[in-house]
Amino acid sequence: MPRNLLLLGLLVLAAVVVALLMRWIGRRPQVGALVFLAATAFVPVWVYLPVQPYVPPASVAAMCVALALLPAFSFRMTPGDMVVLGALALQVLSVVVGGSGGYVLGDVVFGALPAYMVGRVLSERLGERSLCGIFGSVWVVAAVLALAEAALHWNPFQVVHFSNALYDQWAIDQVRGQMVRVEGAFGHSIALGSSLAAGIPFVARANWNPGWRLAGMTVLLGASLPTLSRTGIVCCVTAFVLSLTLLRTDIPLRARLLTLAGAVVATLVLLPRILAVFASAGNEQERSADYRSALLVLVRELVPLGQSPVGARIQGEVMWAGFKSIDNQALLMALRFGWMPVGLLMLGLAVVLVRVVMRRGTPADIAVVAFLPAYFTVAFITQLGTVVWFVVGVGVALRARDGVGRRSRRGSRGYPQVAPAPGSGRARKGGHVQRPLTKPGACSFFKGV
Repeated sequence: MPRNLLLLGLLVLAAVVVALLMRWIGRRPQVGALVFLAATAFVPVWVYLPVQPYVPPASVAAMCVALALLPAFSFRMTPGDMVVLGALALQVLSVVVGGSGGYVLGDVVFGALPAYMVGRVLSERLGERSLCGIFGSVWVVAAVLALAEAALHWNPFQVVHFSNALYDQWAIDQVRGQMVRVEGAFGHSIALGSSLAAGIPFVARANWNPGWRLAGMTVLLGASLPTLSRTGIVCCVTAFVLSLTLLRTDIPLRARLLTLAGAVVATLVLLPRILAVFASAGNEQERSADYRSALLVLVRELVPLGQSPVGARIQGEVMWAGFKSIDNQALLMALRFGWMPVGLLMLGLAVVLVRVVMRRGTPADIAVVAFLPAYFTVAFITQLGTVVWFVVGVGVALRARDGVGRRSRRGSRGYPQVAPAPGSGRARKGGHVQRPLTKPGACSFFKGV
């Protein structure tokens, strides 16, 4: 009885705090962005009250922030919304044809949907540059903490002890080649390394001095190295290169070239050390690659909609034709919900990839493309899924904003015209001079090189 009373008191206190915080967030969306991003980057998944159903801390923050900002949301449906919400709706409908309600609850209701919606509403309320600045700031702090963890050989988040199964599962050290891998608050090196990649293009478009942006991008890239995660490192390298070449920013061309050159030199210096660590891990990598390849036999067992018939619960563990761990998010989603929602999302991903290649991509588009290795080599463990779906929501929102801009009057070079302030020859908005993100005549990274 005393334990139940204590739990009830904590729930009441939490409800009061959340209500006051939501009211504040409704007036100051910047606070909402900080709350959600901090909960994602610095609150491990094992931090929760012992009540059912389980909701990850980042999802709780996402739902609170989204609900607080929803009254001012435009609810303007876009093609991107149709793709994402259509795929999520198919996952929900999979229950009708024998799918698991538990998967829908965990993956959609408490997973993808709140993260997607908070990205959608925050982008609309804050605007691109402001959101990029907040996102970039939180992610750079997370990267600095990761580097400190590597230097001190101590993870402060593991000190936050909660007596539950998730703590026992995730609050443990991972070792590769006799080196402890950096995990941060993400509980897994792959989740941390892959998530760091999302911050790189957002830092590139933040409302900071160009030098600080380049430094922030470099810190994020460097923080992926002590994770010793091939997937995470490749995601970060991809985001770094794409942000300096295909993302439109006002960072000077010479600065971008020098940063790329410096990254290449650093790679040549550090690569032998990294390869030596991987080599000392023995055949661990080979076994991991072989296992991921073996998983592909499950493609034959997929159904259009609903859970694959090879899924079964054996002694409390879900098995898929003898496979316990599905290190492939696209395949895992198809096994749980059918290949139709996955196919719809892959179609949307192809569109985003084309936009990025044509240099029409937003920071979120760059991040979505940089995540490509993660979609097929790891499941969305801990906060990784929240980060991915948040970025997708931001991408759809920024594309919706661009769609409105295209319907407005455009300048001769394709920039939306803003009415000049009285008595001024320059376009102003909110008292600040508005400048294009790239200089006229320098839209292409390779122009003049």
